[in-house]
Amino acid sequence: MEAAGPSERVNGFRVRGFNSDVDRLAVQSTRQTTYFLTRRRFAIPGLRGPLWHEVGIAKDELIVLRAYGAAPEIEIEPLGDRFGVLIVEATQQFTRTVRVGSRLRIAMRRDEAVVIKCEQWREPGSEGRIMGRV
Repeated sequence: MEAAGPSERVNGFRVRGFNSDVDRLAVQSTRQTTYFLTRRRFAIPGLRGPLWHEVGIAKDELIVLRAYGAAPEIEIEPLGDRFGVLIVEATQQFTRTVRVGSRLRIAMRRDEAVVIKCEQWREPGSEGRIMGRV
């Protein structure tokens, strides 16, 4: 399989929460600072439904959505070109691949983490090694 070009991969995702536990959901990254998601506490005229948050992801970046003392229900939608794929691993439940144009709804368990990575993610230190030479 040929590696996807820069325009043919996922460059981020949108996430939104459906219950009040989303306030305790942290977005942790190998490259960005950690922050907590928020929700709409009051009705805003003209805006309906839960608030979407966009999270960017690099080719070799790992994103972890971690619930601290809560069990949030979230929905994830990949952003990018139509060939992009996100790999979503809920630590206590499943591993799924999500393509651009589809959504994945997750009812997280208490204190569960969801790991999100791009299809071209590689473990740190695996690039540049020459094996089998003396």
